[in-house]
Amino acid sequence: MTKVFTLSVDMLGSETKLNDILKGLNQSLLRNLNYKFRLYGSERAIKKKIEKYKRLIEVTEIINCDSYIAMEDKPSDILKSKKNSSMSLAINSVTENTADAVLSFGNTGALMSLSLLNIKTLKGIKRPAIASIWPNMKGESVVLDLGANTKLDSRYLIDNSILGASLASILFKIDNPSIGLLNVGKEDNKGKEEIKLASDQLKEISKNLGINYYGYVEGNDISFGRTNVVVTDGFTGNISLKTAEGTAKLFQSHLQDAFRSSIISKMGYFLSSLAMKSVRDRLDPRVHNCGILMGLNSLAVKCHGQSEYRGVSYAADIIYSLLENNMNKKIHDYVSEMHNKLMN
Repeated sequence: MTKVFTLSVDMLGSETKLNDILKGLNQSLLRNLNYKFRLYGSERAIKKKIEKYKRLIEVTEIINCDSYIAMEDKPSDILKSKKNSSMSLAINSVTENTADAVLSFGNTGALMSLSLLNIKTLKGIKRPAIASIWPNMKGESVVLDLGANTKLDSRYLIDNSILGASLASILFKIDNPSIGLLNVGKEDNKGKEEIKLASDQLKEISKNLGINYYGYVEGNDISFGRTNVVVTDGFTGNISLKTAEGTAKLFQSHLQDAFRSSIISKMGYFLSSLAMKSVRDRLDPRVHNCGILMGLNSLAVKCHGQSEYRGVSYAADIIYSLLENNMNKKIHDYVSEMHNKLMN
């Protein structure tokens, strides 16, 4: 019997439009027929907009919420005053086993704090990390951390390496994925002391435990696809993410301007429109905009606060794939095996 997966969705507290969320979930449902949804938001507004998605209505439960967490709310205040917010209730549904995963478009710090408090981390993992799948010249790579931990700490970098490798092996279906540590250069004498310490430890782990540590990688190596996993701290990772998004938008803008510049250019675009659409979709930051909170006992995913339906659909597809592949158990087993070897 095929297992049914339930996704709880925090519908409030962001600039993502209700229409985009519903359209994205509906598109994902058409590809993943064993999906169910719990939508936390304004029951009246959701019922009004969901009417045109007949199949989605059949598999959706709406939980009415008046309270929500705003983008400017501080995590310390949220824990005290927003217990009945849409985000809090969506996360609680996972801990209460009425849902398998949670998706939010809201306050990242709040999602991280509430997930840490309620879902908690896997044994052996000190802090979760935000991971994302980035397109590159060879396919795709896992990049983490993208903003969960801005402190540079060798322990976090080691944990992120193990988490990233386990995610890459599941998503890309490869054994022993390669791991690169993001640095200002590839020479051993470059970088901050915490990065050097992490690199030395990863070399030892690679020798003794069999993980595939490549070494230092630079920013351009991410696009080259030098390694399957790129590991960094949350401060550097978040800047890299925003830079990549901005670069992709700049490329798209210049490309559009070039094709509009003359009649010949417009004819060229017409003849190559299918190929150009494929490139545009592959590099579109509105699509590749979900961050997976790695290291938690259950799956939590954060989407951009201004997501469009394509990004929502992509995130829902990723979540379904991870649930179907029993990601959390595999990561739990992988992390436990690594830490047991480290202890011995």
